[in-house]
Amino acid sequence: MTRTLLRLSIPFREPFATSQGVVAARELLLLRIEEDGVAGYGEAAPFEPYDGISLERVAAALAGSDHGDGEAPPQARAAEEMATLDLAARRAGRSIGEPGAEAIAVNRTLPAGPPEEVAAAALRGARAGYSCFKLKVGLPDDGERVAAVRRAIGPWPALRIDANGAWSADEAIRCLSELAVHDIELVEQPCATLAELAAVRRAVGGEGGVPIAADESVASAADVEAAARAEACDAINVKLAASGGFSAARETVRAATAHGLEPFLSSTFDGPWGIAAALQLAASEDISLACGLATLELFDAELADALPRPSVGLLEVPEGPGLGVAVDDAALAEVLVEELE
Repeated sequence: MTRTLLRLSIPFREPFATSQGVVAARELLLLRIEEDGVAGYGEAAPFEPYDGISLERVAAALAGSDHGDGEAPPQARAAEEMATLDLAARRAGRSIGEPGAEAIAVNRTLPAGPPEEVAAAALRGARAGYSCFKLKVGLPDDGERVAAVRRAIGPWPALRIDANGAWSADEAIRCLSELAVHDIELVEQPCATLAELAAVRRAVGGEGGVPIAADESVASAADVEAAARAEACDAINVKLAASGGFSAARETVRAATAHGLEPFLSSTFDGPWGIAAALQLAASEDISLACGLATLELFDAELADALPRPSVGLLEVPEGPGLGVAVDDAALAEVLVEELE
């Protein structure tokens, strides 16, 4: 078996703004394993501003040169498992997930930019048929931006907001009390900790309030159990990279369901391999909430077309074989920074 590790940098069409800063390009690692002429691909998608894990640390783990204590970062484990599953499923002529839905409802992700610009992007999404929008918040002009988006999309589509843990509990309670008038479907990770989420949920949740979704603070089935004990949230946002792979993410999804919490899947600006794996998992686990997987269209690269674009707010589930992702050499060369292994 041969292994190749590639470092990729995929530019955004426009710099993407969140409460954590502005991102101009997404750096990823792509692991390729080949045996008997068949190749499997696994994506490692750490995002240090979001998860505190550097690309260099994950690269060292995948190259076998990480001499730190403990196990490899979850993003490295996810890439290893994804490549192995992709290879095995390609040989068997099937997808990595079990058969399920043919398409998954997805939300349109909106940056935390100037209100008029964000509202214009939301209007384009509404005209394209999206029924769910996610808006980044955690900045001083949140009220103006949320109001502008709601006016643009009208009263029917679901509107989520995502603070990426930017608020204290007191700030979240104050902000959500003001923003609730705009009919917010849920707020993702308003604060950093489960204890803070629980305090916010007690204050602004319930009938007529804003449901809470845990994101950064929940990455495993054990985390779900802790969140359920703390009564910290109503929903769980599951990410394959943060969970440590397809199998671990599936366990997290099932734990959420078992505890009466609504699961959905998202990416942190993943590449097509991570998106494909998440779509297959969402299909096989019968996820009903819109998933945050329509992010490839934010990229300005041929790689973004490795999977079909969303249509009327739905993303087709790749049928395989394996992940069902085919990227030609030219598209890969366009975003290749270096070969590491």
